[in-house]
Amino acid sequence: MTTRSSSSSSSSPLSSSPSSTPPPLSSNARGKLLWTGSSSKPKGKRIQYPVDNIDRISMLPDELLQKILSTLSTKDAVKTSTLSKRWVDQWKWRPHLSVGMRNISRTNPTSRLREISLRVAESMTRTINNHRGRLESCTISHILFQCKDGTLDRWVQTVTHEKQTKELTLVNYIGCMGPFGGYNRLYLSPSTFSHPSLTSLSLTRYKLTETAFNNCSNLKTLKLFDIMSDVSVLSRVFKACSSLEVLVLQITCLKLGCVLKIENKNLEVLQVTCPTLINKMEVNAPRLEILDIKYIYCDSFLLDAPKIMFNRDYWFGAISVPHISYHISSLAQEKKRIWLELLVSQFYNMKRYGSLSVSVDVRNPNELKILKEVLLLWNEEMKDLEIIFKNNNAPREEGESSINGGARNKWLDGEKPFPDAFFRVRTVWMYNFDGSNEEEFALASRFVTQGTVIDKLMIETSTYPPVKQLMTEAKVAKLMELPKGNDYFTIECF
Repeated sequence: MTTRSSSSSSSSPLSSSPSSTPPPLSSNARGKLLWTGSSSKPKGKRIQYPVDNIDRISMLPDELLQKILSTLSTKDAVKTSTLSKRWVDQWKWRPHLSVGMRNISRTNPTSRLREISLRVAESMTRTINNHRGRLESCTISHILFQCKDGTLDRWVQTVTHEKQTKELTLVNYIGCMGPFGGYNRLYLSPSTFSHPSLTSLSLTRYKLTETAFNNCSNLKTLKLFDIMSDVSVLSRVFKACSSLEVLVLQITCLKLGCVLKIENKNLEVLQVTCPTLINKMEVNAPRLEILDIKYIYCDSFLLDAPKIMFNRDYWFGAISVPHISYHISSLAQEKKRIWLELLVSQFYNMKRYGSLSVSVDVRNPNELKILKEVLLLWNEEMKDLEIIFKNNNAPREEGESSINGGARNKWLDGEKPFPDAFFRVRTVWMYNFDGSNEEEFALASRFVTQGTVIDKLMIETSTYPPVKQLMTEAKVAKLMELPKGNDYFTIECF
């Protein structure tokens, strides 16, 4: 009778013996090795975990695969089509598409730009044509050759009429073509931008023509960056886009001595940058809530917008200062997002600076929260901050509300500086200040004590009736008794 030794009976893949050998894996299995022990060399136990060959990601439903692809660039998303049959068509249903020639002039000699751009354009055409379904957004960047040979026109026709794109961005990367020779004319078919599905359009570095803008009442947002155009062409474009709610202008006018007219009953956000001389600018926009003047050079500015209130023309005179006027209310989330992006954007590497005028009801926590958000986005010391307190007895517009029962606004509770400890402004001007309003007095008190205001707090009282003037100046006297956040800080009535 043969006796089996105890050492042999206890041997297993997990044996502590260094000479122990684990059983071989099947030919269709993959494994992972884990070495244990403190030494950097593979000593001690060796453990293997068999892993199957099942492609579990490809087994996910289309909705999840699309979510994965949405995190990738268009170029990387197209590459996934080589993974397996399951992935071949997945990228073609992406709601966002971006194709272009952004780096073509940086990586190739000027003499070969045309030849190389033709090959890249063919690839872009295949990508656009192979896409299926509708597009939420599409970005197309190119150089001047695609404008002149009609390629850009065909691309735009495809993404607007066939793909029914909602948000279209066109960018002309002029590269080394020069700042004026490279501003190619935007040759497009008549009414190109009038498809009803298209609601947002952004154009960068073109010489503008109005042909493509016939009857564009479908557009809600229009952004014109680095655009060269005659003022008369711009005026006709604005007239054709009668339903605009957001208009962004960074323009160079080709003819001097002109009148730029913007007349739109739906416009809510307007940002203007124009370094060339305009004799007169006229804006008629009864629903306008945000007027952002980054820089303009004009002799006369006429504004008919009841909601926009400010008391100084900061962009006139020897030194032009950027200025925002904001009637704070419950803007639709999409328009608010667009404007906040514009607020922090840098144009020609210029940071946001200058002055701000706001019309606000500080009893309304939502409006005070928006004011705080705007102030926190200011990345330079502010020159002037004008606060026009809304008439608390005035009828509220649709979507506006106040807190119930006069409860304290949470944004003014606590000891933290408003909006934060880093915000700085030279002078704060307050209009329609009511000292009996607890929230208004609390906001003024914070500016006095917390050091965010560097020079002055100016409070208007001269326009009040005698009794209200006396009551308000008594409240101002109480503000003067508070400890000052800055040694040279002063409070004045005007």
